[in-house]
Amino acid sequence: MDNKTFSSREEMERALDELLGTLKDNIEADDKKTTVLDGLKLKQIQFAYSVLQYITRGTDTKVSCKLNEPFKTMGSISVEGPILEFDCPEWFSRVAEFASNTEVYPLAKNKVRLTFTFHGLTKPIE
Repeated sequence: MDNKTFSSREEMERALDELLGTLKDNIEADDKKTTVLDGLKLKQIQFAYSVLQYITRGTDTKVSCKLNEPFKTMGSISVEGPILEFDCPEWFSRVAEFASNTEVYPLAKNKVRLTFTFHGLTKPIE
């Protein structure tokens, strides 16, 4: 790994712009490839969505699911509300196991959002 020390803020900004340009090109190239749905990953997302709806029943939370956003290879499930309470922690853990990433962050109007991201929803055809 090349551990370059930057000598100026401008050098850091140029390096970041170059990195982001390369990432953007790679993402756009990947998004143009023909892909097929990974049935197992879709079943995991559907299962996770159903579990989250069940374990948040009777609360003021909203559970939503997005497929193929922001890229066609991704899906996500978000749980949003003023308080996130789960009455079945073992099932919450199961959902987290299936997810590629989990993030929690505050929202306006005293709400919080928990999002599970699933990578590999589609796979490129070789």
